[in-house]
Amino acid sequence: MEDTNSLIEQRKAKLKSLEARSIFPFKNKFTPAETCQHARDNYTEGREVSVAGRITAHRDMGKSMFIDVRDQSGRIQCYAQKNVLGEEQFLIFTHLDLGDFIGAKGTLFTTKTGEISIKLASFTILAKALRPPPGKWHGLEDTETRYRQRYLDLISNLDVKDVMLKRSAIVREIRNFFHDRGYVEVETPIMQAIPGGAAAQPFITKHNALGCDFYLRIALELYHKRLLVGGVDRLFEIGKNFRNEGLSRKHNPEFTMLEAYCAYGDYETMMETVESLITSVAQKVLGKLIVERPREEVRAAVIAAYGAIIDLPQEYLVADYANEDEFGKEYHLVKNSFDERFRDLLTRGIGMPICDFASEAIKIIDDAIEPLRRELPGLAKKYNLETNDIELSFSNIKKARAKLKLLEKPINLTSPWRRAKYKDLVREKAGEDWFEVTPAERRQRAHDLGAEIGKEYEDFEVTGAVFEKLIEPTLINPTFVTHVPKELVPLAKLTPDDPTTVEVFECCINGQEVSPGYTEQNDPIAQRATLEHQAGGEQQKLDEDFLIALEHGMPPAGGIGIGIDRLCMMLLGQESIRDVILFPQLKPR
Repeated sequence: MEDTNSLIEQRKAKLKSLEARSIFPFKNKFTPAETCQHARDNYTEGREVSVAGRITAHRDMGKSMFIDVRDQSGRIQCYAQKNVLGEEQFLIFTHLDLGDFIGAKGTLFTTKTGEISIKLASFTILAKALRPPPGKWHGLEDTETRYRQRYLDLISNLDVKDVMLKRSAIVREIRNFFHDRGYVEVETPIMQAIPGGAAAQPFITKHNALGCDFYLRIALELYHKRLLVGGVDRLFEIGKNFRNEGLSRKHNPEFTMLEAYCAYGDYETMMETVESLITSVAQKVLGKLIVERPREEVRAAVIAAYGAIIDLPQEYLVADYANEDEFGKEYHLVKNSFDERFRDLLTRGIGMPICDFASEAIKIIDDAIEPLRRELPGLAKKYNLETNDIELSFSNIKKARAKLKLLEKPINLTSPWRRAKYKDLVREKAGEDWFEVTPAERRQRAHDLGAEIGKEYEDFEVTGAVFEKLIEPTLINPTFVTHVPKELVPLAKLTPDDPTTVEVFECCINGQEVSPGYTEQNDPIAQRATLEHQAGGEQQKLDEDFLIALEHGMPPAGGIGIGIDRLCMMLLGQESIRDVILFPQLKPR
């Protein structure tokens, strides 16, 4: 703290010294003629340029200095010479620090090392940074500081800025896609008297002028359907939703949602819309349809595998020994070998292709586990080990390996995308007779498979837990999961040939739902019955105005929702939702 305070005082002293020379950085103006990257890309020896940005590097050579100036487009080196600027201007130049903003004018040249640079003819100090930059521009690593002070994260971690700029490009291309298809962009209320369109806990706010409570919206849907009633046949909205629920790697209480509705469409036409939208956005923003997996997610799985192997009882790592001394030597020989291989992989994994990173980790695990499996019967007999204890010890290794296996291949967005019925996927995982056995048998089987089942779960929720925990995480490449149970989506139409399901799809990519889509319910009588059942008899939870709107007639329609944050996570290879949101929600200090 003392060091930081000392640096702040030094910078303030430089500011006062500048002001004493009638130089007022915060009052100066300067309009650059081009960006730093444009100057580099359009290099001609001796061409006059004018750029502006933040100083991110500073090298003092005595009678000359080099600085790096960076703007949003990139960086360019500037060369200041005392004999060119003059003694007074060069002295002023020495008052510059890392983090300051300057405008620079000069001519382009190339240094002896081949670096395109600007030979300064003049400069203007535009802002004096009173605090030193984080980590001397080598990257801000403290996670909480990165999220709380995102501006520092953007300054010091260029890959973070790249993610955020690409997120902006993704949203722009989404808008372009729908505009090109004749959709109208709309804006609907964020404060609502009745929170509808989803089953979620809302935030409550007070409207002083009206003297009543309002809710921050949990979904966009019901107002969009009012617009279908009003004759807006194709519409979309990109806006904020708010759900007063938990925080996690995939959930933020405030999130950005896209919803789109098309009159005279259905769930099948909306599948085409989603597939075309995501492939179009990926191609235009990323320039490819093959998306790498998050490096940090692979790294975490490698560390988990390493820990699971090292945590095995010592007897498992040593097949035989003559005495305790020999056991210790052999155990540490085996352990140190794994230590060395995993540590080496984690070091190399920073720069190696992500798929190779996962594949090599799998090989190390297999090299460790296969010899052990051959020795297990002998080990169990020799040390009186229970078979269940052995399997329990290996379960974490199995999980880590399975996770790495999923991460081993990139996401392939190339069309056509797979389509599979919800019930078929459940039968593949939980047994062909899953929907024929009793609810009690389903509950027990789900527990045996490893799904987390709450005591209060209804029967359809038990099936849902099997899907969410055991099936959805394996759907890495795009998969449209169709015909989900009717209890899960009360706002969609029943499937004609299976009234236990609805005409709905869940588009799953990278092991999570990216977009649901429906054949929307437009029967006001059926919709009222469904919503009344969902409200559980509480009349105040019914959006009566929405139901009245449906009674005026709504055309048949297809609808979709896409979580923009999750879409960006998938396309940009980010493991946490906080890494694609500029200012994620955090508990105040």
